[in-house]
Amino acid sequence: MKSLLIIGAGGYGQLVKEIAEMIGYKKIDFLDDNSLEAIGKINEIEEIEGGYGGSIVAIGNPEIREKIFERLKKPITLIHPKAVVSKSAAVGAGCVIEVRAVVSANAEVKRGSFICAGAIVNHNSVVGKFAQLDCNAVVACENYVPDGYKVHSCTEYRKP
Repeated sequence: MKSLLIIGAGGYGQLVKEIAEMIGYKKIDFLDDNSLEAIGKINEIEEIEGGYGGSIVAIGNPEIREKIFERLKKPITLIHPKAVVSKSAAVGAGCVIEVRAVVSANAEVKRGSFICAGAIVNHNSVVGKFAQLDCNAVVACENYVPDGYKVHSCTEYRKP
């Protein structure tokens, strides 16, 4: 049985849970310091993670996401079944690629990044570590989104 531990039970954690269910995860639990739905606190990662096939951080703040990600032993990436990821693209560990997102030819999404619904990473572009493209954001071709950077909804990121 595929099992997943999600760190962060807020709104984004719930979205991540739904993607995981769509791709066949059966046992899904949360760690969160402020949720009654969680089975434990974030500081318990090392004790709890071993009982799961993989883990992912679903926290929006890129600095916090990176600190927690560095503690994971089994980080996984989740790609929504209705997302499009080119066969020549590279997606790092701990990423979430949401519904109708596109990661185009020779694009790279580095570890811990979120590509939200409808966002596009155009060909030959790179999304840095722990970055986020909000819904319907576009990274123009041959661009580099810096580590931890957020491209807001319905905007385009391109070299100045």
